[in-house]
Amino acid sequence: MAHGFAPFGADDVAAIARSTRGYLMDWDGCCAIENTLSPVAARFLKANHDCVAIVSNNSTQTPQDFLEILSTAGIDMQAEQIILAGMEAIYTAGKYVGSQVMVMGDPHMRGIAHNAGLQLTQEEADIIVLLRDTRFTYRRLERAVNSLRQGARLIVANPDLTHPGRNGHVKPETGALLAALKACIDPDAAEIEIIGKPGPHLFLKGCKALGLSPSQVVMLGDNPATDLAGAKALGMKAILTSTDTPEIFEILLRERSA
Repeated sequence: MAHGFAPFGADDVAAIARSTRGYLMDWDGCCAIENTLSPVAARFLKANHDCVAIVSNNSTQTPQDFLEILSTAGIDMQAEQIILAGMEAIYTAGKYVGSQVMVMGDPHMRGIAHNAGLQLTQEEADIIVLLRDTRFTYRRLERAVNSLRQGARLIVANPDLTHPGRNGHVKPETGALLAALKACIDPDAAEIEIIGKPGPHLFLKGCKALGLSPSQVVMLGDNPATDLAGAKALGMKAILTSTDTPEIFEILLRERSA
């Protein structure tokens, strides 16, 4: 048992599958490792493409990037079915019209922010958007810290410290960078808004994309602290599954075809 959640048995999973109308699915560690889909997750997505929304704390890619991965696997989904914490953080920053925004992320995501109309800066900022910044530097940390100390608002894509990589390795995540920022400021005095799971935003937007209420969908994810805890806080059923537990997807597939 992890974080108070016991894994469901096969009969429980089958019963949930028979009663649900839709699924929300995590990506990293659940469907894919480093954007390579597991074969059984690909089969599940293909069979349920019209009643699944992907809700991911990913902050380095766009829905279009995901659609290309899915299309290569023969999975037909719409952009509205892919809700990503990084994109949602950028959209949130866009609500602060006229603000100078520092996007701490890779060039691809900074380009997305620029195209979304954000007024970007690398110097003193009113808003800081923290994504998984694979080019994080001391200089970037210094600029962000001093903006925060001057009252900038911090919008964080997600609180994850790591996500799964290949061969049992992990990839440092946005939450690890958030810890570095918090170490240099008084976090209780800062305005910090976290967009991704376990907060409700991604779950509710995923439900809206499917036209279903939280009670009508099941969350599938590999992280008890984000996927399961966030779903259950909204009254949503949640099943712990991952690329290492293909039997869960096999049960769900079997029930769909029954």
